[in-house]
Amino acid sequence: MGLFEIALAALCLNATCPREEEPPGFPEVQYLATSLSDRKTLFAQLSEQLKNENLVITTLKNDRLSGTEKKNNIIFGKGVAFDLLNILQDKFKFNYTIIEPKINVWGSEKSGVLDLLKEKKANLSAAFLPVLTQYSNYISYSPSIDTGEWVVLMRRPKESATGSGLLAPFTLPVWLLILLSLVVVGPVIHFIIYLQAKLCKDDNNKVFPLPACVWFVYGALLKQGTTLNPMTDSSRLLFATWWIFITILTAFYTANLTAFLTLSRFTLPITEPKDIGAKGYKWVTTKGNALEDTVTVNDSLTELGKMLGQPQRYLYVSDSEILSTFVQKRDWMFIREKPIVEYVMYDDYKEKTRNQIEETKRCTYVITKFSVVSFSRAFAYSKDFKYKPLFDSTIQYLVESGIIKFKLREELPDTEICPHNLGNKERQLRNSDLLMTYEIVGGGFIISATIFIIELVIRRQPKNTHILKNLPLQNPNKHTFEVNLNNNYEKFGYFPYTSKFVTPPPPYHTLFNPPNKNDNIKKKNFNGREYWVYDSISGETKMIPMRTPSALLFQYTN
Repeated sequence: MGLFEIALAALCLNATCPREEEPPGFPEVQYLATSLSDRKTLFAQLSEQLKNENLVITTLKNDRLSGTEKKNNIIFGKGVAFDLLNILQDKFKFNYTIIEPKINVWGSEKSGVLDLLKEKKANLSAAFLPVLTQYSNYISYSPSIDTGEWVVLMRRPKESATGSGLLAPFTLPVWLLILLSLVVVGPVIHFIIYLQAKLCKDDNNKVFPLPACVWFVYGALLKQGTTLNPMTDSSRLLFATWWIFITILTAFYTANLTAFLTLSRFTLPITEPKDIGAKGYKWVTTKGNALEDTVTVNDSLTELGKMLGQPQRYLYVSDSEILSTFVQKRDWMFIREKPIVEYVMYDDYKEKTRNQIEETKRCTYVITKFSVVSFSRAFAYSKDFKYKPLFDSTIQYLVESGIIKFKLREELPDTEICPHNLGNKERQLRNSDLLMTYEIVGGGFIISATIFIIELVIRRQPKNTHILKNLPLQNPNKHTFEVNLNNNYEKFGYFPYTSKFVTPPPPYHTLFNPPNKNDNIKKKNFNGREYWVYDSISGETKMIPMRTPSALLFQYTN
């Protein structure tokens, strides 16, 4: 096959010529030439017959895609569909008359566009109609004009679906696991230390009380220190492991909280079609469009219908009225073709701009990124429409040249209209961001007041004095006292012992004051170091160094 034959085949394939079965014994080049010749002859004959013929056209009122208007009792077509039809009219020199269906629907009810084509009262429909297989026995379709996407237009939420405030950085499972760890780790630490003390008695390990272990776990979460001083390697590893875990956790939380309050990405409460039905959102659409035929078939819900849930309304009103009445006031979701909702939202934005509304309040609505359903859309002909091959060929050229795609977005801006992330440079904290803080403070005061009331009730109840009378008298001089300076708690009293917390050493700033109120104490400097100098009871002169950790080693009593 030579260069000319390859170029000829490429042209034919690019024009999407229907290829018949190749006659047996025919060379390929001869077959292509014959097919092109036959097509040209057929198209020439159809073009000649179409001249000055009057076609009957029907359409749907579908916003900017297609519609009609009356002038001097004459119906004129408008919209992108009629722009394409006028291109066909300019090329083939035919005339047409528009008839409107009694009901502005496609095929869900009688007296719509489908009935006019089935009964051959109209030759073709100038409208972007979905290609549905259930109607292919009654009508025929042109080549696909585009792919129609039905998306959701909704009122812009006040905050992102990911949440805001103190709970935003982590998901619910993470918070539940953190809460579980706070409840479990304290008793686990107490049990391991207790088990180690029972099995290894020579290590002189002291068992910390359970409340002390629980308080250590909670205090570490709030970056507090502890007075517990574990003595064995195993208990020290337990404490260190929890501290490392808390350090990493709080670092992630702080970083994520900063990101959410400043640079968080705005997300919608629905991310896929099944969320509409699962979360119980109400939705609305116009009467008679392809979505109605897809949601319900023979008065029963399809799979898509069960996923979306039954709509509240199929309306005959305009899109702008649905936007103001149902979307804005009632917070319903509006499911419609993507180009239409983009034009509706763009018109609303321009109206608010003309009314000099603040820029941050102009984008009241938002469109989902996902599509609820998609259909291939085309013109529809009556069955056995004579000029179908002629129209199909021209429509295919218009699709491949990008004219239809251009016409659909001709009046829309190149940039995205009211995107999810509006890109505000400043991000000020709102009360909603701090709501959890208010709840924590209020909840803390309420719990504290409740416990205080319970304490008052308990203390005001009469004491059981007969139990105290039966107890044997104890000698207060036989008092046992045990102090554990390493673990900062002591045991005292009669058997059984009770625990008492021992405060840690005094703060460092107390070293700058005299150790007692003795008037004989003076501050002196020896070899560049300061000392407290005083006379003891025995008459000896003593010195206590100042401003050094070694001062903690000195103890003075009267």
